[in-house]
Amino acid sequence: MSDVIVTQLTEEFKKMLNEIMVRERKRYLEENKDTRANGFYQRKPKTILGKLDLDIPRTRDNGFKPSILPERKRVTFLLDDVIKAMFIAGLSARKTGEVLKELIGSSVSISSISSSIDIADELIEKFRNRKLDYYPVLYVDTTYIPLKRDSVDKEAVYVVLGLREDGKREILGYYLPGGDEKALVWKEIFDDLIKRGLKQPKLIISDDLSGLDNIIKDVFPNSNHQLCWFHLKRNLKNKVRRKHWDEIIKELDEIINSKDETEGKSRMETFIDKWSKIYRSISNLKSKITDYTHFLRYPDKIRSYLRTTNWMERLFKELKDYTRIRGYFQSEESADKFLYLFFSKKHEKYSSRRLRYSEVIEEVFRGEG
Repeated sequence: MSDVIVTQLTEEFKKMLNEIMVRERKRYLEENKDTRANGFYQRKPKTILGKLDLDIPRTRDNGFKPSILPERKRVTFLLDDVIKAMFIAGLSARKTGEVLKELIGSSVSISSISSSIDIADELIEKFRNRKLDYYPVLYVDTTYIPLKRDSVDKEAVYVVLGLREDGKREILGYYLPGGDEKALVWKEIFDDLIKRGLKQPKLIISDDLSGLDNIIKDVFPNSNHQLCWFHLKRNLKNKVRRKHWDEIIKELDEIINSKDETEGKSRMETFIDKWSKIYRSISNLKSKITDYTHFLRYPDKIRSYLRTTNWMERLFKELKDYTRIRGYFQSEESADKFLYLFFSKKHEKYSSRRLRYSEVIEEVFRGEG
């Protein structure tokens, strides 16, 4: 293999790793507002390409660790590490094989590549079927991935995130049943979680999917359904004129910053009465005032955790970053394997860290399950 090809592939691989690490730090900072970026430090891991000069991102709290780096005291990328990095970055097994042929001068079969990232079905099932208990808050949302069955189309991935009493989060489950998002599928998912031991949560946060509110009331009659303010703002922005938006967003923020639920309901009712005279569709919010203001019952310090599905939005943005290069998944099996790797890794990360103001979460929710 020519020196030119080696140099080019080395630079591409290095660029890919650096970009992934910077994106990961950005998301870490979004989730940890009390720290900041703190430049980079240099590492020179060994790979089959030779040594790479990597710029490892740092944070002030030293809590950020790039997931792309092998967890060894001496960072060394072996062939399997390179394959997994390419897989996470979005290269298919076929494309990975083409790159490796240039790297090592001989063909590597797709089956060999697949075995490097192979995951036993038992491991996936163990994650999917693990026992659950009490999570006072559930976040439910869907995103879409491109998947080939007889043809390529986008399909909904349903995800449930749970907030524990101690202020840690867990990925409770991900589901790829096929087709678009439907409320009745959420009922099947909730039934599955209950079979695994899930106790009735205090609060369930979601977007305003038609029919979902009735499903939640049926399955969890004693849970409150908090509608997501992020989705509300986004939907309203798409329905109103630009000249009105600044005033509307200011009034919505005033509702969010209400001192308590009573004030929030009053402000929201005033908002609806005012703007429904110009936009009739806003009058539909009248019946949902309570569902948008449940979060105001809780202490101010943790309200931002309880009014949106923003954690899910960040999670899905990262998932889409990793799948965009891939184009589409060749089969449900390959999609499932990738989703397991992604969500199990996120689960491990979330469940090892307590949120800021965890002591408040603990005080509010401890013992209610």
